[in-house]
Amino acid sequence: MSPIIQSSNKLKTGLYVHIPFCIRKCAYCDFYSLPNLQLIPDYTNALIKEIQLKANQSLIDTIYFGGGTPSVLTVYEIEKIYHAIYHHFHIYEFPEITLEANPGTLSNDNLSAWKNLGINRINLGIQSFNDKHLHKLGRIYKADQAHDGIHLLLKNGFSNIGFDLIYGIPGQTINDFETDLLTAIQYHPKHLSCYSLTYEPGTPMYQQVKEKKMIPLSEKTVTKMMALLMEIMKDKGFDHYETSNFALCPEFRSKHNQKYWNNQTPYIGLGASAHSYTPYQRSWNVKDIGQYIHLLSLNKDPISGTEKLTREQQMIECILLGLRTKQGIQIDPFEKNFSVCFNEIFSETLTLLESDNYVDKTNDACRLTSTGWFYLDSITDQMVNCLGTTGVALGCYLTPFQG
Repeated sequence: MSPIIQSSNKLKTGLYVHIPFCIRKCAYCDFYSLPNLQLIPDYTNALIKEIQLKANQSLIDTIYFGGGTPSVLTVYEIEKIYHAIYHHFHIYEFPEITLEANPGTLSNDNLSAWKNLGINRINLGIQSFNDKHLHKLGRIYKADQAHDGIHLLLKNGFSNIGFDLIYGIPGQTINDFETDLLTAIQYHPKHLSCYSLTYEPGTPMYQQVKEKKMIPLSEKTVTKMMALLMEIMKDKGFDHYETSNFALCPEFRSKHNQKYWNNQTPYIGLGASAHSYTPYQRSWNVKDIGQYIHLLSLNKDPISGTEKLTREQQMIECILLGLRTKQGIQIDPFEKNFSVCFNEIFSETLTLLESDNYVDKTNDACRLTSTGWFYLDSITDQMVNCLGTTGVALGCYLTPFQG
């Protein structure tokens, strides 16, 4: 087994493991996954080969099993992947190890085994406690199973539990969403991710909307739901640290996901369609399970492409990712990295945004206000436009945030 590093000044890296399998594909989901569980054994073996190929001297402090539905794997398959990671990578003494799970795929046996392995954070994809809305989303379980799953997690001693919820579901009322939110909070989760439903091209829901077989909620209603979300979460003491993410306190923020929002931190992606990043270069694996398995059977790297970010792309990402977070765009690193003056580039746009209380700018950072969260996309566009107009703002017509 690889040594567990107790302390180091070495830059810590995240490890993402993509499990692209679901019992049934949800109607809104555009993440790469297939409802073909027969491929899991071959895929598991391919993953282990990729772990061997990607093994390096990185110090891993976060491991994230995402999907898809990682909880459809057997205990034996999770153990094989887990032990391969620990054998081939240097693991920090106290890593955050997250596994995404769905209600209906949990049992005392697999929960006990996960806990014994060292998996210490479970992200449960609930989405709603309303059977009508679960059916519309294409989820495979009913609300009773969501409650049962939470009770199983608590019974098995998992304390660091996060829930995913979706709002803006066609037919959902503001009261429906409030009920979902308060029901989730009564279980005292350490983390909540609350996403506004989007209709992604290629998904069944997108096609239904396109064919006018499904009517999306009005922008006004979705905005009211977002306002209610922010009000309740603030009242319940949650830390709104990213546009869609809330932690009971900073200690329970997703350490792994924060690497994605900080474009200075590397992460390694394993599995079909998984992405990797080192400043300032990204790469991605083939988006086909069969091809992924085949390449690794030949001991070939399953990488599909790489991209070295240009200076302009780096600046855009700093804006896009910074504005999504509570800490905002950090001005001093921005100026040092790109040899520019932040105020000169954005002054006119920021003057307008600050006057309308959308942005709060200090000497250290540029952050969205509580009002600005509602207009994230438009504010981001305004600031990105400044990069191509030598600092001349294009005006501040704002539309509500949709992401």
